[in-house]
Amino acid sequence: MNFDKLRHSKYFELVYRIGVIIKGLDGLAELIAGIALVISPTIVHTVLTSIVGEASEHHGRTFHFIAEYVARLDHDLAKSGLLFLTVFLIGHGVVKLVLVYCLLRRFVHAYPYALAVLVLFLVYQIYVLVQDPSSIGMWLFTLLDIAIIWLVWGEYKDLQEKMVK
Repeated sequence: MNFDKLRHSKYFELVYRIGVIIKGLDGLAELIAGIALVISPTIVHTVLTSIVGEASEHHGRTFHFIAEYVARLDHDLAKSGLLFLTVFLIGHGVVKLVLVYCLLRRFVHAYPYALAVLVLFLVYQIYVLVQDPSSIGMWLFTLLDIAIIWLVWGEYKDLQEKMVK
């Protein structure tokens, strides 16, 4: 099945909307996390420490993996400082929410900007993966973002075709 046929299938619109909504929920979570860091900078350490403690109480490889991963994340955040993380989360969250709003409202002129911003986010994520390829979460978000970019591009092409007709 070629891309044009897939774009015109009845499921493409549904998958597109679900993907964009997931991106919006991700942006909302980032915004809330950034605001939480402004309100209580120690909240991240407290939450991560409690996750490590809870995961350490259970036996099994999965729980051990989670405990080590979260402990390393907590250490890395303490080392790098929370100011960058706070600004990044709030900025990233706001940008995603604005893009999601524009995409769901089908503001055709916003699509090229959305694609450019999404590609920039993707480039950053690839940079992070090059620095630390063991981050399973980053791999998942990167794959999700590639799918979202593909969906947004397809929807943009559909809207352009409808405008020409």
